[in-house]
Amino acid sequence: MARADLPVLGWKEHVSLPEWGLNLRGKLDTGARSSALHVSDMQELAAGQDPTTGEPITHVRFDVVLGTRSRPRHHPVEAAVVRHKMVRDTGARAENRPVVRTRIVCGPLDVVADITLTDRSGMNFRMLLGRLTLERHCLVDPAHGYLVTGRSARRRGIVHE
Repeated sequence: MARADLPVLGWKEHVSLPEWGLNLRGKLDTGARSSALHVSDMQELAAGQDPTTGEPITHVRFDVVLGTRSRPRHHPVEAAVVRHKMVRDTGARAENRPVVRTRIVCGPLDVVADITLTDRSGMNFRMLLGRLTLERHCLVDPAHGYLVTGRSARRRGIVHE
């Protein structure tokens, strides 16, 4: 059932992860359950303690790969691991991925959501927004891209890929 009050986004849009200072192109994929981000040099750090709950917390340090394949730029990020999740990639191979949580902004979409970290080097988009991130927030038009963020965001300096 379509809801007329939800904004319509294209199948690809420019995405911002403001807590990490990142702007990149993303694919809005309703066929994927979870969101995923292409990272390299990922290492889980020793567990610490949550100052409010006293529960153990693990952090992960990773590089988000920006730029072109021939001239990659690495943007270092450190984040708390929310949990680990078994995810099947496009080749149906199961992978145990760390899950982090951050704010995602894509046009009118502004949510705090979980993102799995993985190597997406063979994929065209380094960021994938899955249906758990999108549901109840927007509709996706599979026939059009850049409906709300525009194609020229790279020229305006918004996208740092």
